[in-house]
Amino acid sequence: MKVIYSVLVFALTLAVGVVARQTDTFTTYGAGAASCAAWTEHLKDRPVHEADLQWVLGFVSAAGVFAGVQLKVGPNDIAPFITAHCQANPTHTITSAAATLTGKLQR
Repeated sequence: MKVIYSVLVFALTLAVGVVARQTDTFTTYGAGAASCAAWTEHLKDRPVHEADLQWVLGFVSAAGVFAGVQLKVGPNDIAPFITAHCQANPTHTITSAAATLTGKLQR
């Protein structure tokens, strides 16, 4: 049973990574639907940026709950990762940046 569970968690983790590499092929609600250019612009407006960041923290938390993804970084390292990703990829969405984070920084 442990083997089956481990394989399932691994498959879900891979699925998160694959989705991160594709254009968003699912419906995203809230701040995650915005572009990375919007994330970068929102850095100038603290309340709006905080709302974006809370969306990303929710995404990362959901990845932990539903796919068993645990990050090897703390919550204070998440915003700088997303900011760097978004500045380098302004046409990506915040969702794809969060999915990339969960794929690259998981334990």
